[in-house]
Amino acid sequence: MSPRRKPQARRDFGAIESLPSGRWRARYTGPDKRQRTAPVTFATKGEADRWLTTVRADMLRGLWTPPEAANITLGEYVASWLTGRAPQLRPRTRDLYARTAERWLLAPVGEGRSVVHLSPVPLRAITPPLVREWHAAVREAAHASAAARKARTDRTHPARAWAREQGMSVAPTGRLSPTVLAAWQAAGSPETVTLAPASDDAGSTATAQAYRLLHAVMAQAVGDGLLTTSPVRIPKAGHVDHAERMPLAPGEVNALADAVAPHYRAAILLAALGGLRPGETFALTRADLNTHDSTVTVRRTLTEIPGQPVTFGPPKTAAGRRTVVLPQVVTDALIIHLTTYTRAAPDALVFTTTTGGPVTAPARTRALRTARQHLGRPDLTWHHLRHTGATLAAQAGGTTAELMHRIGHTSTRAAAIYQHATPARDRELAQRLNTLATG
Repeated sequence: MSPRRKPQARRDFGAIESLPSGRWRARYTGPDKRQRTAPVTFATKGEADRWLTTVRADMLRGLWTPPEAANITLGEYVASWLTGRAPQLRPRTRDLYARTAERWLLAPVGEGRSVVHLSPVPLRAITPPLVREWHAAVREAAHASAAARKARTDRTHPARAWAREQGMSVAPTGRLSPTVLAAWQAAGSPETVTLAPASDDAGSTATAQAYRLLHAVMAQAVGDGLLTTSPVRIPKAGHVDHAERMPLAPGEVNALADAVAPHYRAAILLAALGGLRPGETFALTRADLNTHDSTVTVRRTLTEIPGQPVTFGPPKTAAGRRTVVLPQVVTDALIIHLTTYTRAAPDALVFTTTTGGPVTAPARTRALRTARQHLGRPDLTWHHLRHTGATLAAQAGGTTAELMHRIGHTSTRAAAIYQHATPARDRELAQRLNTLATG
């Protein structure tokens, strides 16, 4: 007959039990209501008692974490976090999270002795100082990567760069004239090209994205009870101060529309005066346009994920599904475009490339490249056109609710961004005030 175990000692917290071997076992119930056993047995009852005392002290100070969390690495937890969030995310957001995690959370960051590799580190071992070290490494690496991309983009034929330095008028892209090439060769074919250095904030968006992802992952770890507090707490590290997108004046919109290739003219006017997102503009079908009523109905958007075929999905938000009334000048341009460039089928894409394919982001950028230089706005993107449409609608007297509908936003804060103060608008307000004051 095996010896009987002695009854557990009564305690305010936990329980201690004598084992047949003569050693002592300690048990307790955690804040999550789960009962746990000490990872080792103790030689004396006093040792078991002291161990339980430290556990209780950690709970009272808010420092207790489940023992099983000690073995979960950041890499393992990030993988499960991404899998759990995937069904809730839009395809592009899911792809962005996956690429951000792969580049900045799961891979080593930095060089030499400054390398920081969070992936194999247990969650409980990630501390605020380690996060600050990681963030500094990400900031430096992202800046270097952005600078390298800028250098590749800015690099141009040495003859073009030389001609600009000499004050010659040369297009930013395209074939160089024989006159320019001959002059460059006569000057000895100089190869020196001075590139403007990358701005100090180059790479800031990638850094903020990486920080926000780590912040979200660790916040979930706290919610899962694996951590008591998150170590990711660098003030404003997830925020980026972007330069304000300056809208175009109505005359500039017309000039830009006239400067692009003819099959993109209507798209410029639609984006700039209709307030559509680029993906919404280039996902439109013939059936989405009603030229009789001068309306466009947004039902879907173009979805582009690197390495995957172009697809079409729902708008960015529920408010993105909307019908927008267009100015007559846009409708007139669309009528000409539909007649000239769009197939007759109801499901035919309104805007396509010259080969009939969807107009992807790279194609849209190329479409604006020469035109924006002609306009003197090298900063111009398709998002500036949407910004312009919303701003002009606000200046035309649109209320916040009307703007929210027109641009497909659910946030009043987002709509308020487009209510710019401009000198022309300020002068108009002053004239109205003068009329009121003078009767």
